[in-house]
Amino acid sequence: MLRGTLVLGVGTLFSRLLGLLRDVATAAVFGMGGTMDAFVAAFRLPDVARRFFGDGSLGVSFIPVFTQVQQNERQKAWTLLSVTLFWVFLYLFVFVLIGEFLCLFGIWYFGPESRVYMTAHLLSLLLPYLILICMAAICSAAMQALGRFTVSSMVPPILNIIWLLGLLVIIPFFSDDPATKCYLLTICVLIAGFLQFAIHIPFLRAHGFRFHLNFATVAPDVKQIFQNFFPKIFGLTSIQLNVLTATCIAWLFSGGANQPIFWLFDLLNYPFRQGAAAAIYYSERMYEFPQGLIGLGVAMAIYPLLTRHAAEKNYKALGDDLTLGLRIQFMLAIPAGCGLMLLSEPLVRLFFQRGAFTLADVDRTADMVFWFATGIWAFCALPIIVRAFYALGDIRTPCRWGLVGMVLNIVLGVLLIFPLKEQGLALAMSATAGIQSLALLYIFTVRYGHIDFPALATCLTRICLASGIMTIVIRLLATTVPGTSSIADALRIALCAVVGAFVFFVVYRSLGGRELGVLLRGTLRKTKKQ
Repeated sequence: MLRGTLVLGVGTLFSRLLGLLRDVATAAVFGMGGTMDAFVAAFRLPDVARRFFGDGSLGVSFIPVFTQVQQNERQKAWTLLSVTLFWVFLYLFVFVLIGEFLCLFGIWYFGPESRVYMTAHLLSLLLPYLILICMAAICSAAMQALGRFTVSSMVPPILNIIWLLGLLVIIPFFSDDPATKCYLLTICVLIAGFLQFAIHIPFLRAHGFRFHLNFATVAPDVKQIFQNFFPKIFGLTSIQLNVLTATCIAWLFSGGANQPIFWLFDLLNYPFRQGAAAAIYYSERMYEFPQGLIGLGVAMAIYPLLTRHAAEKNYKALGDDLTLGLRIQFMLAIPAGCGLMLLSEPLVRLFFQRGAFTLADVDRTADMVFWFATGIWAFCALPIIVRAFYALGDIRTPCRWGLVGMVLNIVLGVLLIFPLKEQGLALAMSATAGIQSLALLYIFTVRYGHIDFPALATCLTRICLASGIMTIVIRLLATTVPGTSSIADALRIALCAVVGAFVFFVVYRSLGGRELGVLLRGTLRKTKKQ
């Protein structure tokens, strides 16, 4: 488990770094205009589907069933993989076909001057990527079930590498027109999707895989996979669903300054200019770093332990491990959120302000990053709490609250965008994640109990005190480096990050905090005792 977590963690970190470079280049080429809005709106659907199938519920549903089958009969496991790939392809092909007809209607109904026209064009080209990346995710899950994590860690960086090559090598040789650049970038995404799927084939064949369809043999197993998959969509991927709905709201409610919203019969003006969907896209990169490395990292590491305790009906140990996981992620996520709030503007300016990305774009994106950072603790806690329910076999409760969260996010988003502009969308997502996390934790306590709330409250008190002192130090340090150049921003960020982290952990340790030691030495000590 530790080896796999390390390999996947390194792959995730490498992919996130490449993704940051990718978005730096994207911001320089496209900025935050209507063209980038159209591309983000079109790319969001297949990107969220990738998270459903790859990072989310289908992988979690497929791996245990495939593992159980392959332990008894390897050939039947390959049949299960083949049949699962077939059904995923068939369902998604029908979905893509319906989507293509809708895109065709949008292209036919709206004229070339409409932003719907370009968005529909780009979406029609990107929809096949959904099939490729989801089939790649199934293959990746099979490799993980076999204990082969290297290939899975190689898949996410492929998209970022091809994307970067398209922006830096291919696109400059063809056109300076932003729309043409978008279409070329779309083709690069399709090529990346094919490579992400194809890279698995030789490795699977080396382990004995041959595509073979025998529906009757594995029908109960396939039924079990899909029965577990659909409820888990709204649990494991509720944050991504909220990002999708926020992007749709941003695209629908953005237009020219002081222009009335035509589809609301000119009753209200557009609350913000075009570029709001792009602002979500760029700010998402900032808060995804701590969410991926802290929230998903702790959740992936703790899930096997929670599952083992649930199987043994040792609910006290399950509650203790869940409490410890929450303490560790709070210790890392809360100061990370404070630092991101304090350094949002220099971070956005350092990474994105070049080329077509203007100073006004920096202000819009930094404001969204600030409000996203207020919910870092919830974004990181949610996947841990959801997996505690799954360990106990309860997949319906996270599903219900995922649906509630999606509706709440839409309502809050629409209500807040008029007084707060784009910042309202970020605040709505942060508030929704916080409400979901607290509600699920309360339900878990009522139904299953064994959460050590005194230890959790003591830990949070220490974290808040240490984070407050760290905040004061960072505010003072930020003024010691003058200027807004890239070098000044880099020095300011590095100085504040290093000194701020040092101050936080020194203060936290002096207040009696032990979670960092547990994180670094707990596994080794437990191994020695055993």
